[in-house]
Amino acid sequence: MSMNQKGTKSLFISIMILLIYFSGCFTSTDSDGDTTKDSIVWGVLDSGSIYPLDVNHDNFWTLIPNIFNGLVDFDENFRIIPALAVSWNNPDSLTWRFSLRQGVKFHNGDLFTAHDVVYSFENYNSGVNSTLSDIVILDNYTIEFKTYEPSPGLLSRLAHTGIIYCRNVSEQSGMKSLIGTGPYRLKEYEIDNYTTLERFDEYWGEQPEIKTVTFRAIPDDEERLNTLRSGDIDLAEYNIDDQIDQILNDVNITVVKYPPLSTYIIGFDMRQNNSYGYPDGQNPTADVRVRTAIYQAINITPLINGPFKGFAQPESQLVSPYIFGYNPQIERLPYNLSSARQLLADAGYSGGFNITLDCITEGFPYNAENCYMIAQQLSQVGIHVFMNNLSMEEFNQKVIITKNTSMYLAGWGAISVDGGWFYDLFLRTEAEYLGFYNSGHYSNPEIDQLGATASHEMDPETRLQLLQEGFRIAFVDDVMLIPLFSQELLALTAKDIQLPPRADLRSVVKDITILS
Repeated sequence: MSMNQKGTKSLFISIMILLIYFSGCFTSTDSDGDTTKDSIVWGVLDSGSIYPLDVNHDNFWTLIPNIFNGLVDFDENFRIIPALAVSWNNPDSLTWRFSLRQGVKFHNGDLFTAHDVVYSFENYNSGVNSTLSDIVILDNYTIEFKTYEPSPGLLSRLAHTGIIYCRNVSEQSGMKSLIGTGPYRLKEYEIDNYTTLERFDEYWGEQPEIKTVTFRAIPDDEERLNTLRSGDIDLAEYNIDDQIDQILNDVNITVVKYPPLSTYIIGFDMRQNNSYGYPDGQNPTADVRVRTAIYQAINITPLINGPFKGFAQPESQLVSPYIFGYNPQIERLPYNLSSARQLLADAGYSGGFNITLDCITEGFPYNAENCYMIAQQLSQVGIHVFMNNLSMEEFNQKVIITKNTSMYLAGWGAISVDGGWFYDLFLRTEAEYLGFYNSGHYSNPEIDQLGATASHEMDPETRLQLLQEGFRIAFVDDVMLIPLFSQELLALTAKDIQLPPRADLRSVVKDITILS
């Protein structure tokens, strides 16, 4: 870490070291005397994502995937692969038995065993612990997870949050040291400025090409782009803006497109009476014909080509093809104003109606543009939309927590490869641990039964069919949400950097290749 130095000479040396670190031009010399680049600088927009003293939500996508492993991990296509566990099986429907990788070292030299797994889940991985009734060590390299109920989605949860900590690491000032089994270990840092990781030469897997990586916080979008152009950084996080056409034509920059997993949807209050927006009368969006009319009155092409500059793909359902449970038989309804008007007339709303659309616009100008365009499009069929501009905090409180909304627009990222997570939280009737994102009070007994069965079905093919049928009912028969499109997130790299785009959106340095 950076230390305060005394004396002019020490200060000069420190400044020179920092200049070298941030130059983006690290090199080493091989045995033949050739100079090769083996270190990179990655410009990030949020300093919280490079916080080096603890594991948190912000650094979970940047530092943590490089420092830690789980029993299982995601590959670049969002598929589960072995990590600290080399294999697993189910002796019965309430047991997951893992055979652990032997000879693995933590960054402090300690050997990894089953005791580190128990330590990690007893102390840190609370998101999974609610599923577990017990963890049983059979020997140093065999462990069993006992669950209260059959848990077919456990592997996905382990891959997402189940990182393994070293049980012998002492805690200083209440902070956990970032000591894992991953390909990189913490080297030095300056809070809110940069964090440098170095290659762990005793890593259990294939040795990465990159020797050191410095994650540098550059919050200003223009400054981060200019720093990439100048060669001072090698990779840059990027939010689509008006410079995208210029960037696409820059021969010195490579635009990396991540798989589209952030799905934008429109949701409704589906209560017929005593609804939020119509407490004294009938709620228009309780009628499936009205919801279908709104679906067919929205032309997503200008939405994709406008705020997202073409970097989005139409969606027909809440989950993308990368997610278990995706139903390829579900198709988008066509944009058809005549059909929309007829459906409204059939439902008794030939003259249209008024409705409020909740939008997160503070800090998200593209959301404001999307909501405005949707309001303009719906006016063509007589639906008069009033935009309610909200901050993220206000939206979460109003739409997610209290569920007081008539209609809303939101984007949801895929944090799980298992569609059962989406199903339980968005589609099922509100209950303990269920329906948390069911802001429209949707309730269908058949959906609930399919979801309950799928949540305990250990046969993957049978479970897939259950989820696919549930998604078909929800999005085709009931139109409980309108899927719009999935945004393609971007990263920018120098022309000599090859960054494979990962579906899990994690910044995995060992995937990177420096082109000669």
